[in-house]
Amino acid sequence: MARQPRIKGGEKNTKSGQKWTSEELSKVLNLYVTDTQLKIHESNEMIQKLAKELERTTRSVEAQLLMFRALDKLGDYGYKNMNKLCKTLWKEYVNKNLK
Repeated sequence: MARQPRIKGGEKNTKSGQKWTSEELSKVLNLYVTDTQLKIHESNEMIQKLAKELERTTRSVEAQLLMFRALDKLGDYGYKNMNKLCKTLWKEYVNKNLK
């Protein structure tokens, strides 16, 4: 798929402004951990497919993936506030895989 056009004020859909659920973030985390060569970019077809499945925008799924990558690398996130549920899911994932 090609790069999506930019919409002034950001792309919106029915779930815009709604908090992410644990189930939704689990699917995003699963994509992050199963594809070690994942290119986190809005043009990635896997991200676009997951966004459609979750009824979220591609850029919002991309942002959640970036949060998980930040937790994986440094535990810090450069944009505003990190989703607390992302931190919780990441800790669960790490603890489960350390055993």
